[in-house]
Amino acid sequence: MTALIKRNLKLFFGNRSTVIFSLLGALIAFVLYLIFLKANLQQNLPAGVGKQLLDLWVMGGTLTVTAITTTQSALSQMVTDREQGQLADLLMTGTPFWQLQAGYLVSAFVIGWLMQVGMFVLMSGYFMLADGLSLTGINLGQLILLSALSSLVWTSFNLLILSFVHRVDTLGKLGTIIGTAAGFFAGVYMPIGSVPTSAQWLMKLTPAPYNAALFRQNLMTPAIQRKFSGHLITYPKTFDTMMGSKIQWHHSLSASTTILVLFGFTVLFSLLTLILARRSQRTAIVRV
Repeated sequence: MTALIKRNLKLFFGNRSTVIFSLLGALIAFVLYLIFLKANLQQNLPAGVGKQLLDLWVMGGTLTVTAITTTQSALSQMVTDREQGQLADLLMTGTPFWQLQAGYLVSAFVIGWLMQVGMFVLMSGYFMLADGLSLTGINLGQLILLSALSSLVWTSFNLLILSFVHRVDTLGKLGTIIGTAAGFFAGVYMPIGSVPTSAQWLMKLTPAPYNAALFRQNLMTPAIQRKFSGHLITYPKTFDTMMGSKIQWHHSLSASTTILVLFGFTVLFSLLTLILARRSQRTAIVRV
C-alpha cells in the first residue's frame, strides 16, 4: 500500500498540468471574485464590514472548492488504473482490494490537504499585497486541521462518486460538472443568504456550505474582533448567516456541531462506498 501511495503522489505532483487543472475550479472561483463579484458584494455589504472581511470570506469558500476538485483529480488515477487493467494486475499479486482502495484514499487525502495549504498561501499572499490583508490572530494550526478534515470529507465523497465511473473519458465531463457546482454549493459565486430558500436547503444537503463555514469562522473571527473591538454590538449579526459564515438550521450551528455534521457526511459516504466495494472489485478484475 505504501508503494501505491508513493506512486500516486509522484504521478500527481510530477505532472504540472495535472496540478494546475486540479485547481482550475478554485482558480476560476477566485478570479471571478476578483473581476466581477468583489465590487458587487462590497456595494451590498452592511455598514462597517470592510473588504478585508470579504477577502477572508472568499478564501474560506475557495479552500472548500480546492478540497473538492483536487481530491477528485487525485482519485482519477484509480479510474485510469481500472480501465488500463493495472488494478487487475495488482489484485493478481494477492494484494487485498481494501488495501488498494486505502492506497488511493490516503494519497488523495494527502494531495487535497497539501493543495489547500498551497492555495491558502497563494490567496493570502495576493490579498496582503493588493488589500493590505492582515492574518494576525488567525489560528494557523487550527486551519491546517480544518484542511485535513476537509480533505477527508471530500476524499470519501469522491471515492464514492468515482466508484460509478469506469471510463477515463467520463472523468473530464464529471470534473467539469463538479468543479462548476462546487463554487455554488460552497457559496463562492453568491452568498447562501442571497439565494432562494429551496436552493439554500439544496446546498445544505451537501458538506460544502458546512466546510466553507468552518474555514470562514477560523479566518474571519480575529478580523471581526479587531474591527469591532469594544463595539461588537454594532457588528451585524445577520452577516454571518447571510454570507454563510454560520449555517442556519432552526438556529445558527456552532463550530463543534458543524464539525460533527462533516464527520456524519464522511461516515455516510464511507458506508455507501463499502456497500459498493464488492461491485467495484468485480469491475476491477475485468480488463477493458
